[in-house]
Amino acid sequence: MFSSSKPKAGLIRAVQALSAANGVAHVVFLSLFGWRFLFSGPIAKMVSFPCAILAMIGLAADIVGWSLVKAGGKTRVGKYGLWAVAASTAVAAVLLVAASLTG
Repeated sequence: MFSSSKPKAGLIRAVQALSAANGVAHVVFLSLFGWRFLFSGPIAKMVSFPCAILAMIGLAADIVGWSLVKAGGKTRVGKYGLWAVAASTAVAAVLLVAASLTG
C-alpha cells in the first residue's frame, strides 16, 4: 500500500551477495583478458585490452557501490551504491558475452 524507496534488510543482503559475486567475476575477467593480452596476436590484443580496462572499471564500481551501500544504508548514498552494484553487474554481463565471442 505504501511505497517506500528505502532499501530493506533483505535487499541489502542480496546486494552483498551480488557484490561478492561481481568482485569474483571481475577479477576472473581481468585475469582472463590480461592473459589474452599478454600472450595473443595483435588482433586479439585490440579486443583484450579494452575488455581488461572494462573489467577494472566494473571492479571499481563494485567496490565503490558496496562501500556506499554499507556506509549509506537506507539513505540516498546507499541508493547510489545499489545503482553502482547494478552497473557492475551489467558490465560483467557484457564481459561474459565478449569472453564467449572471443574465446
